[in-house]
Amino acid sequence: MKLQHLSKKRLILVDLDGTVLKSDGQSIHPKTVDVLVKAKNEGHEVCIITGRPHRASMRFYKQLGLSTLLTNFDGAHIHDPKKRRFKRIVLPISEEIVKGIINNEVIKDSIDNLLIESYNKALVQKKDEFIENFFHLDDVEDDDYFISDPYENWEGPATNVCLFLKNNDHKDEVYRQLEKFKHSIKVQSGNVYGNMSNVSVLMITLTNKIANKGFVAEILAQYYNKDVRDVIAFGDQMNDYDMIRKVGYGVAMKNGSNDLKNVAAGITTLTNDEGGVGEYLERLLNGEEV
Repeated sequence: MKLQHLSKKRLILVDLDGTVLKSDGQSIHPKTVDVLVKAKNEGHEVCIITGRPHRASMRFYKQLGLSTLLTNFDGAHIHDPKKRRFKRIVLPISEEIVKGIINNEVIKDSIDNLLIESYNKALVQKKDEFIENFFHLDDVEDDDYFISDPYENWEGPATNVCLFLKNNDHKDEVYRQLEKFKHSIKVQSGNVYGNMSNVSVLMITLTNKIANKGFVAEILAQYYNKDVRDVIAFGDQMNDYDMIRKVGYGVAMKNGSNDLKNVAAGITTLTNDEGGVGEYLERLLNGEEV
C-alpha cells in the first residue's frame, strides 16, 4: 500500500485497545506517540474511535495532545471534549427497549450480572472486579458509577448494555429472545474486543443498531472536509470492520483478527506492543510502499 498525493493533509482514525495501546491497556508505545503527535503537528487530523467509554479514553487523548472529536462506545457517542464546539451525538438504546430486554423473563433468569451505561454514567447489578477493570468504571471522577438494582433504579436510554450469562447453556436462548429487539439493537459477543477470558466469552454486549465505526468515519470525514477515500484508519478487531472497509487506507494490526486482515488494505509489520501504528504510519506518510 502506498499513499497517493503526499501533500494532502489526512484524517487519521485510530482504535485504542490492541491498536494504539499496548496489551497492558494502560500505555502507548513511544514510537506510536511520537509519530501521531508529529502527524498532528504537521496538520493531519488524528481522531480516536474506541469501544471504550469517555472516562477510559481521556488520558490517552490528552497524552497525544488532541483537540479533535472523540468517539466512544464504537460510535454511539461522538463529542468534542476539549473545545466543546460540536454538539454531542449520542445514539442510545431507548429506555423502553432497555427495560424490555432486562425484564424479559428468559434473559433475566439466564444472567448472573448486568451492566448498563450511558455516556456519563454506569450501573452494575453486582460488584465485580473484571467488569470494573474491563469497563474502566473508576477511571474518571465526574462520571457516575453505581452498584445497584438496575430493575428498580435505571432510568433513561443507554449507550451500552452488557449481559453476563451464568453459563454457555443459556446463550442460544438469550440470542433468540434478543431477536425480538433486532430493529433497535446490535448484538455482539464480548470477545469482539479480543478478550478471550471466560467472563468475556459469557458476555453479550448490546448497542444501538446503527452505531458503528464506519458510520463515524463518514461523519468525521465530512466534519473535517476530507474525502473518505483519503482517510487512514487503524484497528485490530471486528468492531473495527466497518471503519476499515469504509476508508481508503484501512490498516489491520499484525496482532489483530484474521477476519479483519482479510478486508484491510494493509497490515502492520509490528504489533501494538512493538509500536506497530507508529512504524507503519511514519512510513506511509513518508511515501513508502508498505
